[in-house]
Amino acid sequence: MGIGRAHQQAFKAMMRVMGQTIIVNEKFNTPEATYYEVKGLKNTAGKSSSQVVFQFPDQLEIPVGAVLQVKGSRDYWRVTDTEDIVEEDIFINFEARVEKINLAGQPTRPTLKGSNTFNLHGQHSRVNIHSQDNSVNISHQTTENVFADMRQVIQTHIEIEQERTLILNKLDELEAAKGTDSFLQKYQGFITSAANHMSVLSPFIPALTQMLGG
Repeated sequence: MGIGRAHQQAFKAMMRVMGQTIIVNEKFNTPEATYYEVKGLKNTAGKSSSQVVFQFPDQLEIPVGAVLQVKGSRDYWRVTDTEDIVEEDIFINFEARVEKINLAGQPTRPTLKGSNTFNLHGQHSRVNIHSQDNSVNISHQTTENVFADMRQVIQTHIEIEQERTLILNKLDELEAAKGTDSFLQKYQGFITSAANHMSVLSPFIPALTQMLGG
């Protein structure tokens, strides 16, 4: 399995843990308005950016101008551009870039020019834990800090000793393989061993996937 497949696997793991119900409104605030619900993930763009993107595990046909809403939220986001994220001929996710609007359809914040679009495998990856802007920014961490922080989380939150020991061993192997040809294989082994604990480890996945391309 190559890097593209590994990135796809990581995105699916994030979706299992943090996936949200997204309402897609077409012809918003018109008599012809229609809507439907899909699974997706609301994220922010790169470090120090307020650009918001929605990501979906399927290749959807969401048109520019459609309005997205996290179910249960009062915020509305108009789609300004869409893109299939593909790596090594592997589809990773469908992405919609958006601007925030009010009920009248007017933008509520200025558009930032020059923003870098968030991709799961890109630099300064940032993951929203909730629909609000309470996110975990991994981009400022050094490689050493990422592994040290992961060990602390594993020691604190994984109670079953046998599982904790296995995951820590896999993490040791992953860190030792950083910068070598075996890193991808060790990454896959770590993801498999930690699959049942992505609720606490998923904020670190973007940092690890950056290393896949290193």
